[in-house]
Order: sequence, then C-alpha cells, then structure tokens
Amino acid sequence: MKPLAGLRVLDCSLGAGPRASALLADYGADVIWAEPPGGDPTRALEPATVAVFGRGKRSLTVDVGTEDGCEVLTGLAARADIFIEGWQPGRARQLGLDFETLKARNPQLIYASISGFGQDDPNRDLPPYEGLVHAVVGSMAYQAGHREGPVFQGLPFASIGASQLAVVGILAALYRRQEDGVGRRVETSLFDGALAFHQMLWGESDASLAAGIASLDGRALLSRSRTRLITRTFLCGDGQYLGIHTGAVGAFSRLMKVLGLDDRIKPVEGGFDMGTPLTEAESQVLESHIHGVFASHPRDYWVKRMMEADVCAIEHLAPTTCFDEPQVRHNGMIATLNDPVLGRIEQVAPGIRFDDCAPPVLEAAPPPGRDTAAIMASGGWTAEPPPWRTTPTAAVDPDRALMAGLNILDLGAYYAGPYSSRLLADFGANVIKLEPTVGDQLRGIERPFFGAQAGKRSIAANLKSAALRPAIEGLIKWADVVHHNMRPGAAERLGLRRDQVHAINPKAVYLYAPGWGANGPFMKRQSFAPMLSGYVGSSFEVAGLYNEPLPSVGNEDPGNGLLGAVGMLIALLERRRTGTSRFCENPQLNAALGMVAHIVRHADGQPIGAGRLDVLQMGVEALESLYETADGWLCVVAREEPEIRAIEAVSGVKVLADARFATPKARAENRDDLADQLRAVFETRSTAAWLKAFAGSAAPIVQPADRDIVHQLMNDASQRRIGRIAEVRHPDKGNVREVAKLVRISDTGEVPHRLAPALGEHSKEILIWLGYSVETIEELKRKGEIRVLEPGRSAAS
Repeated sequence: MKPLAGLRVLDCSLGAGPRASALLADYGADVIWAEPPGGDPTRALEPATVAVFGRGKRSLTVDVGTEDGCEVLTGLAARADIFIEGWQPGRARQLGLDFETLKARNPQLIYASISGFGQDDPNRDLPPYEGLVHAVVGSMAYQAGHREGPVFQGLPFASIGASQLAVVGILAALYRRQEDGVGRRVETSLFDGALAFHQMLWGESDASLAAGIASLDGRALLSRSRTRLITRTFLCGDGQYLGIHTGAVGAFSRLMKVLGLDDRIKPVEGGFDMGTPLTEAESQVLESHIHGVFASHPRDYWVKRMMEADVCAIEHLAPTTCFDEPQVRHNGMIATLNDPVLGRIEQVAPGIRFDDCAPPVLEAAPPPGRDTAAIMASGGWTAEPPPWRTTPTAAVDPDRALMAGLNILDLGAYYAGPYSSRLLADFGANVIKLEPTVGDQLRGIERPFFGAQAGKRSIAANLKSAALRPAIEGLIKWADVVHHNMRPGAAERLGLRRDQVHAINPKAVYLYAPGWGANGPFMKRQSFAPMLSGYVGSSFEVAGLYNEPLPSVGNEDPGNGLLGAVGMLIALLERRRTGTSRFCENPQLNAALGMVAHIVRHADGQPIGAGRLDVLQMGVEALESLYETADGWLCVVAREEPEIRAIEAVSGVKVLADARFATPKARAENRDDLADQLRAVFETRSTAAWLKAFAGSAAPIVQPADRDIVHQLMNDASQRRIGRIAEVRHPDKGNVREVAKLVRISDTGEVPHRLAPALGEHSKEILIWLGYSVETIEELKRKGEIRVLEPGRSAAS
C-alpha cells in the first residue's frame, strides 16, 4: 500500500496547485481535481504538463461562479483532509470557500493556498503567472544568457518550488494534526517558490557589503575561473557539451593532472580546494588552455577519463535524451502511459523511493469532468470513518512550534541533502549537524552554506574515532530521522549504513540522498549541481532554441532538498500511523528529472513540451515575453481575454480581432508575427511611459527587476514582516540578511531564525548532554578528535 493511501485531497487550484496534488497522488492520496467547465486552461496551453500532473486523479468539473458550484465544493471540503486553492487573495472569501468558513464545518481540514505572490505581499493582486513572478523576483536578471539584459526564464521553477513548498507545509501540518487534531492553513506562493531556489545564493551581510562582494549567480559560471572551484560547461571535439564540477575534495587537483596542467597549477594541502583562490598567473594558464584541451577529444573520451580520475563530469543532453540512460532506467524514473490526448507517452515518474521501491505507475490523466457524476452521487469519498481523521493525543498549543519535538541527525554535506532538514528546522525541528573536524566542504562558500544550514547546531567530530562512537550512537538513538548524502560505500565504512543505524534505533527514519542512486551502473559517479540539470535537459531549456547550453538558476540542489523534505515527512507520517520506519531514498538525479517533468516523450521519440523559449531568450509566447523599450525592458504575460483586450487598448496592436492571433493555438502558430508587431510598438516609448499608460488596466505588465534586487529584497520591510527575510547579528559579519521561512502556517508558534552554525559551535554542549565529562572533551579536543568553538573565539563559518 502506498504511504498516503486514503488521504482525501480536494484540489480547486490552477497553475502550481495541481503539481502539489500530483505529488500527493503519486504516493497514494485520493485526489479530486475540481476543474472549471471545459477543463483546466492548461489542458490547451500545455497538454504535456497536464499529462504528468493530472495522472492518478479524479476529475470534477464545477463552476465556482455559481452558488450551486460553491455548494458542491463546500460539501466535498467537509469530508476532505486537504483543500488546495490558488485563487487571487480575497477571492476565496468572496466565494465562501475561505479557510475560516470551511474549517467551521471541518475542524481538521488542512487548507493550502498557493497564490502568485502571497496573501500579504505588495504584489498580491498580480496574477499568478510564472513569467511575471520571475520578472519581479529577479530571476531574469540573474539567469545566464547569450545576450545582455534580462533573460526570460525557460524553466518553471517558481511553480515547481511553490508546489513542493506547499506539500512540505501540508505534510508538516498533517503531522501535527495527528497529535492535536487541529486543521491549519498553509500559505505559500510562486514568489516563495522562486526564492526557494535563489535562497542558495542570495543574501548579504554588513561585511559582504563593505567588501563589495556581490551575490553569486549563473552568469559567473560562464566566466574565467578565479578559484579552484570549476563549475563550467566545455565543448568537446565532437561538438557535444560536458559539464565539469570540482567541488569534491581534491577534485580540482585531479582535474589539473588529467588536463596536463598540474606542473603549472600545484595542488593545495589536504585537497580542500573549494573557495581557494588561484593566483593571477594560474587563472590565466587555466583559461588559456582548458578549452583547447577539451576540444581535442570527443565527449565520451573525457567522460571515461574523468570517471577514472574521480572528477565530476556530466554530459549535457537534450530534453528526454536521458530517458534511455541506464541509471535513469535503473532508478525507475520513466513511466509509460496511454494519455487520452497525447497517446502513448513516456514521462518522468515519482522521484522518492521507500524501501527501494518505486511507487506503482498511476493511471493516465482523466479527461475533464470524467468523474463528475460519480463524485456527485457518492459525495466524493465513501469510506467511514475517514482513514486519516485522528483522535487528539495532545492538547492544542498554538504557541508551540509546528515541528517541535522532532529530532533530526544530519550527516549530509554540501547543499542538496542538508537543505531538506533545514526546511524542517524552519518549523522548529531540532537538527544537529554532525560533520568532520575539517568541516563541511561547502563552508568554503559562505552563502550556499548559510542557506542549507540555517537553524541547526553543529558538532564537529572524527567519525572514525572509537572514543566518539558512543556519542554517535547516542545521537542515532535520539534521532527520529537520520540523513546523509555520502557516496555509496562511505556510510558502511563509518558504521552508518541503514541496517547499522536501525540496529541502534529501529524507530529512526533513514533518509539517503545520493547523487545518482544507492545502487546502479552510475552509483559511484560524482554529481554536483547544476551538472545534473544539464544531463536531464534543463541547460538547453533555459538557453533558448538552437543555443548552446547554459546553467539554470533553478537547479537540482534546492529541488532535491525540497523533495527530501517531502520524503522525510511522508515516512514520519507512516511511522506515526503504522509504527513502521522506512528507508527513504531521493537521488539528486531523480530531483533533476523532476525539474523537467513537464516535458514528455511521444511514442515517435519526439519530446513534447520542450523548446518553448525562443532563440533570443525573450519569451515562450508572444504574450509571455520580454520587450525592449526606448530605455529599458517590459515583461508582458497575458492569458485571459480581459488582459489581452487591455494590451490592445493601450498598444494599438490588434490581437483578438486578427484571425492569426485570435486563439492560443493561432497565436502559437503565428508567434513571430505578433511579437514583431508588439516589439515595434514597445520600443517607441520609455519603460516608465508604458507603465504609466497601462496603470489601472487589466494588463499584467511589469518592469523586470535588475541586479540590485537582492539588496532591495534583503532590506524590504514588507518581506521581513511576512517572514521571508530575516536579519540576524553575526559576531564577525555584522548583521546578516538572508531568505528565511517560505511557508506560513496558522496556529503555530514562531521559530526565531538562526544563522548556520560555526564549525563545532555546539560540540561541547552536545557532548556534555551525551554524558561526556569536561575533562574528556578537553582530551578529545587536544587529540584533534573534535573541534570546539571556544567562547570569545571567531564564529566565522
């Protein structure tokens, strides 16, 4: 049986919401998809998206513009566990489908809202369109491009992030509901979803501002290497592309040896290269030789050489090409379905594995309204009592943090794995980071480390020390979840294999986040973001038609962290319901595939849903595009008739009255003609003039943010009030401002934001709690078996 079997979900949303309910359906939830008459508009615009995120659901068509339609939804909500909506803020209340109204009839209802910008954001009235969100949040300023200026985003990572944040919030609220029986409101947005990916690189401190250190971004990956961290794509001798990443210990030096540059660029002691600068001469040698060396042999030659040298080297492939790769097949990541619209297709399967098993393939997405009559006749669900309804075992305490009492031992390194536990730390989970005495390799790059490790405590210890084995076992006994992302074989050598952990604590959920998989033909290959994004086709999607691949802002590192948090919570829910503790695996490869799940492959071998971004990286449709003005840029995203009419009225360009542009299909076929007309008009006036002309109209048009957006966002009072941005004092860096909580949940206590811990900051207090004497701790410190941050010493990461 799937772990969420029997969970009742009523999804009334469009856009990101169906992605969220699809993730729940994949693991057994019974989802009723309430669509407008005629079906979700996405069916016509993006049929491949619906083929994936509509699978395994029942379809009900209902008109919320009528009293009868709202009554139908109210009745279903009274029997549901989860209600998902994506209306504009305030609309649910107008319909009588708001949280307070529905909770009055169903006190255990978990109510999830996924809007464009959030209930309290200054841009709350803008429609929830992917392109608008990326323009406002700053993705377009930071996405690498083949030209100057903002770049339209070719990957829907705002929707991906929003849907997964919503599921994390839903499952966390459900976990708490099993204790106190209280339904809660979960609120997030596409804006939050985009920030979940930018969180990896965005933030600032007084020290970074004083030093003139800018936020990292994808464009920097295209430039000359100034440090011993190489994260770039190279053209090989056969015209194919290969991504190289030297984030692993010693990888940079091993690469220099393979390339024949080790006589001029010497290794550093210990192999901890990340963040170590190159001299000017070394940087020049590297840049002047590396491209030519890679161009001297075909890609397969370099893949073999790099695998032999244990350097991360990953092929950049076109979308769906990797469907035939052996590890993808080994992981069970390709499902074949007979879609009622597209026919026989292959699509990305669910990415989380429990006890080495992939969830069974679900049935294809239903036609609109297929199940309306049956749902109306049965009232939606027939089982009584509802399987997931609970009898409270704890008193209601609205001041208690949502995940208070949950203990997580995190042995992970870098970003993708540790971001999972950081998300739960935001809800009050007690997370201890157990790292080696030299520290997590990612500590060499401040911003990603801070993003993945906020809210945790750190103990730095020699994991091979016999004297510290009781401490490690004590932490395992304490933990509800044990997580790591070590390469296959490493955990076994440390006594941390899943059976070894379960021998110590049979109740612990074991979450493993490898790169390629726990087993399989590529299990030993290194993986680093954004290289697996290139493997699954994301790098071509963000580059635009016919262009060479580019690094994607939305990549598999945050994506894998989000997916891991979902897996962790599903496993915890099942443990609470059945007493069974699962082994949970979420490979980075699977998460990368999830980022392009909206692209499917037809039986004829052709991808469907790929290649929407044009060659100039301006847009995906003429009415979802960037346009240059006389002095800057505008972002236009118009889908509904009133929005298009407003553009016609102000611009003078006839759209709906022209047969070439009258329907979405016609506009797609004549995209260039419409774009040319709009381009000629928009370039005649300034950005400010156009914004003034469109002010007060229904036209969704904004000025895309520039690269100052990070500083603006970190100092935006409204974002701090919402809780998205936190400012915390650091002993060395002054005030640090960074992305904080991206999901808001009602009736829970606030969790103060805590910065990532310094190396060994909590070693002493944790060891004392585990029963070690002060004298023993001092002896372990003297022998170098632990690192301890002494009072008054630098807390720099």
